[in-house]
Amino acid sequence: MKKIAVGTILLLLTQFTWGQYFPQTVPRKYFSDSTYVIPRRPWLAGAETFTVNMVVWGFNRYISQVDFAKINGHTIKDNFQTGPIWDTDKFTTNLISHPYHGSLYFNAARSNGLSFWQSIPYTAGGSLMWEFFMEAEPPSINDMFATTFGGVELGEILFRLSDIFLDDRTSGPERIGREILSGILSPVRAVNRLVTGDAWRYRSHKGRTFPSVPINFIVNVGPRFLAEQEQSKHGTTSMNVNFNLAYGTPFGDDFYSPYEWFKLQVGVDLFSSQPLISQVSAIGALWGKQVWEKGNRKLTTGVFQHFDYYDSELRSNSENTVAPYRISEAAAIGGGLLYNKESSAADPIDIYAEFYLNGVALGASISDYLKLEERDYNLGSGYSIKGFTGLTYKKKWNFALNMENYHIFTWKGYDPDLDFSTIDLERLNVQGEKSNARLTVFSTHLSYFKNRWNITLSNRYFSRHTRYKYYENVTTSTYDLSLSIGWRI
Repeated sequence: MKKIAVGTILLLLTQFTWGQYFPQTVPRKYFSDSTYVIPRRPWLAGAETFTVNMVVWGFNRYISQVDFAKINGHTIKDNFQTGPIWDTDKFTTNLISHPYHGSLYFNAARSNGLSFWQSIPYTAGGSLMWEFFMEAEPPSINDMFATTFGGVELGEILFRLSDIFLDDRTSGPERIGREILSGILSPVRAVNRLVTGDAWRYRSHKGRTFPSVPINFIVNVGPRFLAEQEQSKHGTTSMNVNFNLAYGTPFGDDFYSPYEWFKLQVGVDLFSSQPLISQVSAIGALWGKQVWEKGNRKLTTGVFQHFDYYDSELRSNSENTVAPYRISEAAAIGGGLLYNKESSAADPIDIYAEFYLNGVALGASISDYLKLEERDYNLGSGYSIKGFTGLTYKKKWNFALNMENYHIFTWKGYDPDLDFSTIDLERLNVQGEKSNARLTVFSTHLSYFKNRWNITLSNRYFSRHTRYKYYENVTTSTYDLSLSIGWRI
């Protein structure tokens, strides 16, 4: 049965009809499908949010046996008296783990029939419960931002992706495979389907929450070299797996609601000293409207939520003390313009372009001087500007240029004469060194497509200029280079 289920999962992945890799202009009405309205169970959503926290706390307390999980009435009282501060947890914990934790709260609400907007208070409430009640250390300001904002974005993306695989008309091994895939993406939804019996209930329709939309999913695999510094010959080579997904289309619709269109990119590095998850980038439309159309050219504007995470590490024998880069945009929202020109028989070139301007409520950048327990980065807020453009010739050759610029201000610094050995670092309420950092990611991609396959050469340039109030300013840069083979699933 296990072999049958695994085979079914692989078969399902190849049976979906995906669109092209680049932005689509197919109107949503052409992908209409009967949908299933999940019954609204707000009290159950609240109970499940509470349960998620208890399960995670129980694992930390009784399996991992970490100190921060040893809570009691005194720790809870102390948390309320101390109030929220900026914590010293490591980059991965604060800016990936917490957003994923928040996605579980969000999906507890979504999988119980609540709307996108109705699910946000559950995410915020779950975060507040965790910070004030479930840890024996002061509540964290940055965790509440990352868990709530990041949890909403990752939560809605995972909920919609889990919906793709559901089909209540199926049974047997195929049904098992579909439920497993959906459950991996949204564990809380899987629990709800098991509890309510939806996981095996037969219906005459698919039982999905959303109508079918064009989905573009490409997986690329190949070697990636990351230099420690721009002029350095030293670096690390990893096997990089890159997942690139676009859901829905921002064109061909007069109006679209939250996350009818989003795109997601995830980079995974294997067999090297680099972090397992080296990149997570997501842009989701909260609201959008096509504002102009002339022939085969279209322009859309909207309000978009952004989540970005870039992480790197040094080699074990490196002479450097600062990792090549760490960049985060965990809580950001802003406006955007999207342009698309479709090719024709007379003009075989497709062109697309995107521009975004965002306010960043919580961002982060690696620090040259700060070393507080597991933390070597500065937190802050600011703004970001992004521009993506590319052209495709005869649906085979694609050239893309992408630029991301982040300006993160660290407002709450510390006295440089402070003796860290005399204070409790867990209660040091600072964002980092008082500074501001300009972070740029500039990338080029050249791809050749044949049927479902592609070969892609990519180069990214990372630049950082940090101005410190009490220390010398630092300008540094590095690059990576990858060659990969991809498959459009």
